[in-house]
Amino acid sequence: MKEKQFIILNSAILYVIAFLLTTIFHELGHALAGVHFGSQPVLHHNYVEHLSIQSLPAIVKVYIALAGPLVSLLQGILAGWLFLKIRRQTLFKLFLLWFSILGLANFFGYLMTGPIFQEGDIGKVFQLLNTPVFLQIIIAIAGAAILFYAAFQMTIPSLQFSYKPVWVSDAKSRKQFALHIIIFPWLIGATLVTILYLPIIAVVSIIYPFTSGMIFIFPWKHAKRVNNIQVSEERSIGKPSVILYASLIVLIIIFKGVLAPGIVF
Repeated sequence: MKEKQFIILNSAILYVIAFLLTTIFHELGHALAGVHFGSQPVLHHNYVEHLSIQSLPAIVKVYIALAGPLVSLLQGILAGWLFLKIRRQTLFKLFLLWFSILGLANFFGYLMTGPIFQEGDIGKVFQLLNTPVFLQIIIAIAGAAILFYAAFQMTIPSLQFSYKPVWVSDAKSRKQFALHIIIFPWLIGATLVTILYLPIIAVVSIIYPFTSGMIFIFPWKHAKRVNNIQVSEERSIGKPSVILYASLIVLIIIFKGVLAPGIVF
C-alpha cells in the first residue's frame, strides 16, 4: 500500500476507535447517573435501558439525561488539552484529535438538534423542563456556532500530520491531504460504526455516525485557505501499525460481544 492509503486506513481506524469510545463513555455517563439515582440501568453498546426510571421525579430524569452529554463535553475538553500538550504528530495524537472533536460534536450536536430530536438527550431535557421554544432555538444556534468553530479549528492541526512538504505546498494539495486524513476516514469509519450499531434501536442512532461527521466538510474546504503549514517529522501515520489494528479488534469484541447484550449495574 502507498503512504496515503495507510494514512486513510490509519485515520479511519482511529476515527472508529474514538467514535466507539465516545459512545461507550457517553452511555456510561447515563448509566452511572442512573446508578446514583436508582433507575436500575442496563448499559448496552449505544444506549442505556433504565428499568425503574418512570417513577423518578422529572428533575432526576433531567440529571440522568444530561449526564451523557456532559461526559462527552468533558472528554472533548480534556482530549483537546492533551492534544495541545503533545508535540510529536504520532498516531496517538491523531487519535486525540478525533477523540476531542467527537466529544465536542456529541455535546454541541445534542444542543443543536435538541428542538428537533425530542428523543435525544437534550430534547428530553427540553421536554422535562418545559423549555420555551425560543430558548431552545437560541441554545441550538449557540451549539451549532461553537461546533462549527471547533470544526474550523481542526483544519491546521490535521494538516500538520503531513510529513511531506509537497502534500501541503499549495491550496490543491492541502485540500487533497485533508481529504485523505479527514473526509475518507470519516466516510469509511461512519460506515463501519453504523454496521456495529446494528440492530437499530432508534433511527437517530443509525444516522448519527454519518450526520455527526458533516462538520468535517468545513475543515476540508477550509484547508485550501491556510498557509505556512509546519510539516511533521513523524511518519507513523503513513505506515502499518499492528498495535492499532489489534486495538480496533479488541474494542469491537468488547462493543459487540460484551456491551451489546447489556451489563446490569
